[in-house]
Amino acid sequence: MQPDINEHTRSADAPGAGRVLAEGTAMLSVRNLKKVYQTDGRPVEAVRNLTFDLRPGELACLVGPSGSGKTTLLKCISGLMAPTEGEVLLDGAKVTGPPKKMAVVFQEYGRSLFPWMRVRENVELPLKNQGMAKPERDRLVDEALEAVGLSHVPKSYPWQLSGGMQQRVAIARAVAYQPEVLLMDEPFAAVDAQTRADLEDLIRAVWKKLGVTVLFVTHDIDESVYLGERVIILSSSPTVVQEDLLIDLPAERDQLNTRALPRFTELRHHVYEQIQLAKTGQRPAAASR
Repeated sequence: MQPDINEHTRSADAPGAGRVLAEGTAMLSVRNLKKVYQTDGRPVEAVRNLTFDLRPGELACLVGPSGSGKTTLLKCISGLMAPTEGEVLLDGAKVTGPPKKMAVVFQEYGRSLFPWMRVRENVELPLKNQGMAKPERDRLVDEALEAVGLSHVPKSYPWQLSGGMQQRVAIARAVAYQPEVLLMDEPFAAVDAQTRADLEDLIRAVWKKLGVTVLFVTHDIDESVYLGERVIILSSSPTVVQEDLLIDLPAERDQLNTRALPRFTELRHHVYEQIQLAKTGQRPAAASR
């Protein structure tokens, strides 16, 4: 008999808080994060008092209603945007700008690739900018291309590849960088369903192989349940953590069998229900205790 959903909900006493780990054990910590924009001469609170931790090597998915501040949160975590209040810690160090230990893969992969550079050159570029020696660059690029299944097209240009293959190039570039934390902002939103399924399995394979900590932002509920060890559900704006849900599916997953499990259906139904509640501004009883 499967445990009740609520037994796997991690909620802190403070509103907006997800799972918090013991001091010194988190790879990524978001603490009391708040972001306020100035729009048309008035302040707009996008993110409010948001707290959660990710342990080393964890794959967590972040979902929420449209306009709930997912991308704003990711920009604050990655150091691309300064929070109004609160802080982000990477391996205990405060994030004040884009950290060297972190890589980001965006939804608009086409804009992140240089069309005049070949696949290999695109993947190599961040390492070259670091001043890394060529033998080491070559090794890391070879490994990254192999990991994402692109070792057969290193001399192709991005515009010669399909959308799914272009996204693999963007992922390979992030992997070659050897980050401790990989942030992904709806990276599969622009590809077809079959390619999306292939890329989901690719991410899980790369994550297992490298042991990197992954925070994966998606609007797709099924994807969040299939990919993640946890799903962090955000409220509507101003954003807090509505629920921090453990995904107790088997560690080994595949598109056919995993999605056919009754537990998968239960979990996706629960996440969908919470997002619908979030749209109406309601918070679940478990998260408000």
